[in-house]
Amino acid sequence: MEFAYSFVAVLLLAGIHASAGVVRRIPLSIRPTVASAAAGISVSWLFLELMPSLTEYQHTVEGTGLLPDLERHVYIAALVGMVIAFWVETKSRSSRREDLEAGGKGITSASTFWLSLAGFTVFNASIGYALADPADPAVTPYWIFVIAMGLHFLANDESLVENHGIRYQRVGRWLLIAGLLAGWLIGRVPEYDLDGAGLALVLSYIAGGMIMNIMRHELPVTSRTVNAAAFALGAFVFGVLVLLFAPEAATVG
Repeated sequence: MEFAYSFVAVLLLAGIHASAGVVRRIPLSIRPTVASAAAGISVSWLFLELMPSLTEYQHTVEGTGLLPDLERHVYIAALVGMVIAFWVETKSRSSRREDLEAGGKGITSASTFWLSLAGFTVFNASIGYALADPADPAVTPYWIFVIAMGLHFLANDESLVENHGIRYQRVGRWLLIAGLLAGWLIGRVPEYDLDGAGLALVLSYIAGGMIMNIMRHELPVTSRTVNAAAFALGAFVFGVLVLLFAPEAATVG
């Protein structure tokens, strides 16, 4: 049964990418409210479910004896995830600015597009891999994980369509779906099953990437509107659900 739940979860997340750009169909008057509430929900799950698990993940990694002098393995993995997400976003904004200054429509260059896609494909593959482990409490209950990550994907897709235009619709979203499904399929192969330490590092990388990806939506350029009240309400309501249905920090073993 856990296999079925995991499979449905990854298909639902893939379906969100397949419908990339759907946010643009929401009336402009309420779009900032919806986007901010979605970001609040995602950040609530991140800080109440995934982040509290990092200390436990660190104990798991230390138990394997991996690089014993390093001491902060999972936090380094989270930092790497955040730095990569920051680098990709910075390159995208710089490329769009250069295109606008050259009289274009503010679309990224081809090289920046592929850099961005590479970063998000790795991120998606990590999520797919984590979903493949039915014993991993970090992604259960599945419905909480799917809501939080699905809304995160929805916001990311909106940003990627804005940055890369039609290229993302024609090519990019399908590559992200491929990364998600590939990560899940690899995770289902026993020979490629990571031990507790490996999975802990994967989840830590996801946490770091999510921090940057969420904040870039709520601290946008001045031309975009956000709704702080909707962000706070989304975080509060979903936070209550997380505490009720997933009250304990995840343990990877």
